[in-house]
This record gives sequence, C-alpha cells and structure tokens, in this order.
Amino acid sequence: MKPQDTDSARSYFDALAPEYNRAFDLTGRNLASAFINRFFRGPTFAKRMRRLEALFGRLGVKGSKVLDLGCGSGQVSLLAASMGAEVRAIDIAPRMLQIARESAVRASLLDRMTFEEGDISTCALSEADLVLLVGVIEYYKDFAPVVQRAASVTRRHLVIAHTNRVAYRMFLRRVLFSASGANLYFHPMDEVKAAAIQGGLTLVDEQRDHAYTLLTFERRG
Repeated sequence: MKPQDTDSARSYFDALAPEYNRAFDLTGRNLASAFINRFFRGPTFAKRMRRLEALFGRLGVKGSKVLDLGCGSGQVSLLAASMGAEVRAIDIAPRMLQIARESAVRASLLDRMTFEEGDISTCALSEADLVLLVGVIEYYKDFAPVVQRAASVTRRHLVIAHTNRVAYRMFLRRVLFSASGANLYFHPMDEVKAAAIQGGLTLVDEQRDHAYTLLTFERRG
C-alpha cells in the first residue's frame, strides 16, 4: 500500500468504524447513513455473512487456525471463532479493532482470538489453515503482492471476497470515498484470480453475487 493509501485508509476506517458496525444491524447515526446501511451496505453484509458461514462449514474451520487480514469490526473473525476456529485478526484502523475486541468479549470468544493493528501488505504474517481477505484488496492500488502474501501463508485455503464492477455502485462508492479523501480501486476479478493462482493456489469455488464475488482457493500437492 502506498503511504498515502495507508494514511487515507486508516483515517477513513477509523472515522467510519461505528457506522460500519451499525450496518450489520441495518441502522445508522442519521437518516442518510441509515438509508445506506439498510438498503445497500447492510443487505450486502448480511448475505455475505450467510455465504461465509456456509463456506466455513464446508471447509471445516472447527479446530483450525484462521488468519483474517483486514478484519474490520470483526464480524467474520467472530463467525469463525464461534464455529470453533482459533483466529488471528489484523486491521489498520484502531477503532475497528476496538469494536472487534469489545464484540469478542460480549460473545465470550476472546480466548480464541487475537487482534492486532497493522498494514497487511507489510506486517509479519503467520501460517494458517484458512486465510481471509474479505472486502480488503480494493483499498490497495498494488493489490497482487497482498494476495500473494496471503497465499504464501495459506496451508489449505484462501478466501477472497471482492467487489464486482457494477457501474452505479462504483459511482456511489467513489463519491463517498472522494468526499472523505480516501482511495478506492475496483480491480478486475480475473486479475484478482490470477494473483492467487500465481501464488501457487487453485481456484476451487466461485460464488457471484450482485455486489461481490466470493472466491475460494486451495493449496494442492
């Protein structure tokens, strides 16, 4: 991540953290944010969580080590921990991590989880059975090295959830991000797949939704 991308992402998500977390409840701090969370962000998050829960069940996360890169306010990490995984979660935004830790305490899951502040493009990564990049790589202009770093520490599976290039959603998100001074990149899905494959993994499942695609890669041999 370029220094300006790092700084803008940290600032943007630190400011967004409470509102981002409210999207999972379909609420907002005002009418505008409540509208966005109820009709755009929230439904997308809810559907993505249902798909991830089903996928984690198929992959058998119970008893495994999970590395959640760019964990945000922790919902995916908490889901994996609730299903019996040991989770290491990393994010660049301190307020996101604070919310994640508080949620883990309320859910009595903190003993299975560690939360760390860091830029996933440069911080030290440990090997894990399952590595997650959920809604993350669009904030990195040079995304391929991030994907390949994730692939290099994956023992079994890498799961990437990446935004589809839908014209009206791209426009709306660019407007929101530009107003906050943050950078956003809509990388072509084929290039995302290629980066993971170049990292030595095989694409084994692809679930396309209107707003995003869920890609599952496997280490073979």
